[in-house]
Amino acid sequence: MTIDMRLKLLELTNSSPAVSLNELKSHPRIRLDQAIVELEGSGLVTLSGGVLTMNGRQRVKLAEQLIHKGTDAKKVARFLQWQEFEEFAEQILSENEFSTCKHFVFKSSAGRREIDILAWNDTLMLAVDCKHWLKGLSGRRMKDVAQAQVERVTALARRPELLHRLKVPRPDGRSIIPVILALGEPRELVDGVPIVPVSKLLSFIYGVSPVDSNLKRIRLLDSISQSRLT
Repeated sequence: MTIDMRLKLLELTNSSPAVSLNELKSHPRIRLDQAIVELEGSGLVTLSGGVLTMNGRQRVKLAEQLIHKGTDAKKVARFLQWQEFEEFAEQILSENEFSTCKHFVFKSSAGRREIDILAWNDTLMLAVDCKHWLKGLSGRRMKDVAQAQVERVTALARRPELLHRLKVPRPDGRSIIPVILALGEPRELVDGVPIVPVSKLLSFIYGVSPVDSNLKRIRLLDSISQSRLT
């Protein structure tokens, strides 16, 4: 199945997760036969009763595949809903024993802040900013994206009582790692902030070392110190 065909399939399932085979046949760029068999075999589509369906997880995987094969990330992201991207990331974290909170909104001295996904287990706490795409951004723009997430996490670190309310175990003295999650990006560090392709999220969470000094870690203000500031 060519890249154009896969992109068209991503477009067709953007508004509805189900597409009939008859509808697919009406698109000359999509040849069913072996192509659909290959996609079904790789778990990227589900075929039943003459209807092809794709859930959010399958669509994100197909989007990543397209980008890895050289398709313009902006073009791919156009057919991917941001909710799918966030839900995919949260699902991976939840399936791997992280507690999660999506769209965590809080107030800081600088105003309203929001963390796309806050995730924690007994040893790690991550603040994840989900980006559809970053490919092609200048080094300066990448630094701006990383710095913005650091600022959000720094503001959260000054509000340890919020994490107590979320029942985060032992929040006092813990550190939060700011993370940028993106489609199709090579894994790298920008000013200590990891830029992680969504396809590598699993290997990232299992590969983080508690003593890795290269990673940006923002220490939570302990409750005693916080009470002195208020």
